[in-house]
This record gives sequence, C-alpha cells and structure tokens, in this order.
Amino acid sequence: MPGLDFAGWTQDGRLLSDGVMSHELPEDPLARALGYPYPRHPGPVLFDPATGAHDAHVVDIGPERAHVVEGLSIPVPARAIAVAIEGQTIEIDDVVAMIAAGSNGSTVQLARKYRERRSARPILIAPAEVTGAVSVYSAHITAYGSVPATMHAAPDAGAALHVLLMPAEELAHMNATEALGVNYVLAAPEAMQARVETVSFARPLAYVSKRGALALETGPVLLPQTGGEATGYAEAGQREMVERVMARLGEGCSVEAFVTRMIGDRRARADVTARLAETALRWDLDRDEIVADGT
Repeated sequence: MPGLDFAGWTQDGRLLSDGVMSHELPEDPLARALGYPYPRHPGPVLFDPATGAHDAHVVDIGPERAHVVEGLSIPVPARAIAVAIEGQTIEIDDVVAMIAAGSNGSTVQLARKYRERRSARPILIAPAEVTGAVSVYSAHITAYGSVPATMHAAPDAGAALHVLLMPAEELAHMNATEALGVNYVLAAPEAMQARVETVSFARPLAYVSKRGALALETGPVLLPQTGGEATGYAEAGQREMVERVMARLGEGCSVEAFVTRMIGDRRARADVTARLAETALRWDLDRDEIVADGT
C-alpha cells in the first residue's frame, strides 16, 4: 500500500511498545484450539499482512468482470474496491469475494496465515448477509485441534457472516492454508449469494468440506452468532462441540487431554475424522460449481 506507514500496529490496531507484532508472540495451543473461530470485527476492517487490522469504511465496490486465476477451473468474478482508513483512501483491484465460514473472518487467524507473507496486498473483511447456505461444523479435526467450519446448503435460510474481498493472487496461498483437496474444495455454488453494504455478489467463493457437515443427534450444528436459525439447527461453541464429539466417540478424558492428543497425534486425528465422516451430510455440488479441488 504505497504511501502508508502502519509499522508497529497490532492486528487489533494497537501499537506495542517494543514494536513487536502481537501475532509473533507465543500462543497457548489449547487456547488456539478452543478459541475457534476467534473474534470478528463488527464492521469492515482492512487487514494488511505487514501491519495488522485497521477499521475501514467502504467507499466503493466496482462492477464485476471475469478474471482468470491460475489453478481455478473457471474464470471468477473480480472487482475493484476503494476503502477509507485513517484519513486515506486505498484502492485495491482484482479482488474476489470469499465467504468466511469460520476463522478466516478473524484478523487473528489471518495474522497467523500471513505471518510469512507480509508483503502481500491487503484484504478487506466485511460483514455480509449470505443466502442459500449457512455456517456449520465440518466432520473433521484440524491439525491445531479445532472442529472447524464449512458452508452447507440451506435453500430457505441465510447467515450473518463475513466476506473476504481479497486480491485474486492470494487464492493460491489461502487454498494451501485450507489443505485444499484434503479437507475442502473451493466452490462457487449457484444457490449462494452474499450482500456487502448495498452490493450483491452472485456465487461468491467458499470452502466446502469434502467430508460434509458434522451431523450429531439433531443434524448439523451452527457456529454461534452466524445466523441460520431458519434451518432449525442448534448452535454450539467450540468447547461444547468438542465435548459432543467426545461423547459420540465414547472418549472419557478431559477436553484438554483430547485436544492435546488431536494436536500431537496425526494418526489419532485421522481416525477421529474418519469416524465423524461416517455420518456426515455432504453438500452435493455440481462439478461446475467446484472451481478448485487440489488436483
């Protein structure tokens, strides 16, 4: 971002006295696992990998145009956007819209993912009204011990989520952080739309679980404070979700012991994921709705 000097600011917009970025500081693995999906800003925020998050005002979102992205099977809609932060207007071209079902809507998680890519262009994270799909828990366990999110079809429901308006060239990096082809496919579902401010985005991108939505006694489970009540699904926080997974598996240890084992034992994590996938509900996407599957 030419002409900007944000050096030393944290992802929460606070300056540390020694100039060290807060996402460089050591973190507790259990707090990371059980804190999923992490705090989200109530309004638009510009995440700059070099300097963290800055409250933003959306000035303009331009018209769509087809954009070819290496590694994607079809061209995807891209736009130019303009945002105002700290008295300056920043223009970012060739951005694509991606629904953040879970932690990608948090600057805390983006700071982790962009720890080694601080020269990348910034990403706008904006609240959005989503229709045609909701955010539920996926039938797998992450390498850092969380039960993560996935978008799941919900024709008659909507969700209150966040959208990443991100430079198209960052899709390859984001795909790598999501273990594309292992845990997720990148999709542009026909039935899904998102609205940011007054602008509608048809077929925004989203990560959809390859295994499907984790289905417990009453079906899929919503992430808290993400909408979707019209589905009739219950919601649960991360700790409760882990407890419910443990009950399904017949685990008698503490939540902390279970999560620690999931983090440290890849084989155990794979076994748990396989068992959860046995009763998962998959979103049966058409082939042309999957834009990248890791192959």
